[in-house]
Amino acid sequence: MVRQESTLILNELYPSDPKKRKDIIDALCKAISSSGIDLEVTPEETYLSLDEAITNSMEHGNQWDPRKSIRVAITAERDEMTISITDQGKGFSTKSIKNMLKNRDVLSNRGRGIYIINQFCKITWNDAGNQIVLHFNRKK
Repeated sequence: MVRQESTLILNELYPSDPKKRKDIIDALCKAISSSGIDLEVTPEETYLSLDEAITNSMEHGNQWDPRKSIRVAITAERDEMTISITDQGKGFSTKSIKNMLKNRDVLSNRGRGIYIINQFCKITWNDAGNQIVLHFNRKK
């Protein structure tokens, strides 16, 4: 078995403060840009994906409680860059997500963020449902 090398680009805690959300996303995009790693998606698509995932974690996971934090880790591997976002919430059941993504009702008020993210990268979750991992393909 060949071991895939990975490089940690960032591993930080951020408060679930709506006033700091944009600054956090900007800092994450700057870290990705500074890494020199080219992704198959545009910087705008990366930003949009991060915006949706960060907002979901802060809003639904941590209920916008600034005393609670989210942890963001960005790792580069040979073929992809992963961005994991973990909140301090109780999590949710992710079992129905794949079906929801296939049968997306674009007029629905719920799940739109996950649908948007899924247009630009592969998404996985931990078993507890309080961590989302975005898998972006690197340019070849």
